Amino acid sequence: MIRKNGILLYDRADAERNRWFIQRLCEAAEPEGLSLRLCIREELCISEISADFLINRSRNAGISRFCEEELRIPVYNSAQVTDITNDKYKTHLFLRAHGLPTADTVLVEDAQFPRSAMPPLVAKPPCGHGGEGVRMLSDLYALKQAEREMPRPLLLQEPVQTGWDTRVYVMGGEIYAAVLRTSDSDFRSNYSLGGSAALMQPDSEMQALVSRVQAALPLDFAGVDFLRRKDGSYVIGEIEDAVGCRMLYALTAFDPAADFIRMISGRLLKCSK
Repeated sequence: MIRKNGILLYDRADAERNRWFIQRLCEAAEPEGLSLRLCIREELCISEISADFLINRSRNAGISRFCEEELRIPVYNSAQVTDITNDKYKTHLFLRAHGLPTADTVLVEDAQFPRSAMPPLVAKPPCGHGGEGVRMLSDLYALKQAEREMPRPLLLQEPVQTGWDTRVYVMGGEIYAAVLRTSDSDFRSNYSLGGSAALMQPDSEMQALVSRVQAALPLDFAGVDFLRRKDGSYVIGEIEDAVGCRMLYALTAFDPAADFIRMISGRLLKCSK
């Protein structure tokens, strides 16, 4: 068997936070006939990249695009996925263009909020992760405070049911697992912010929406986050490109790192035939 050499790309700060997962990916690669080398995005010279494939966990679409277009090597996730999903407004526009449900969203680039902006609203940065920088604007005082303090650009969104969301993990185009996240103390339900998490089975509506997302934007390994309006209908909150796996390791006997590597190995083997 000819060993395939891959690059595992992380930002420096994320590499520090995810050392165990990085180690697990590299360990899982060896028995699959793969070799993974960790590269830090800030230290990488793209003209010197030499690899058979790239696993991009850095959220940098430019490097993925270079590898796809210039080096002609497979990238997981693709440059298109990374480009769209790491900008919440791009994600909103893309999903809406494909008839998929999202919360009503306005991009604010100017100093003043639009006159039509009335609380309650949720304000968030377009490129934030893990609930960072998200505010609930429940009244006019909070709205004016956010208008003064929050950096631009930012998004204003209709509020949905607070303290509730479901992350559906997609691997190789199929639903891998789903986790319900709830919080009694914060309108955000992120696990990293202290929310509770429990394994769940996606209902038929979620499954159908994931299939439609996959048809529009093929995901190698990502998270599709569902929120719920007060009437019970679902909206897609975001798609997480470099999706975190701490919940899966905490709640299940799954090994997403090994399964992801196994999926990549199978695809590379199929391409080499």
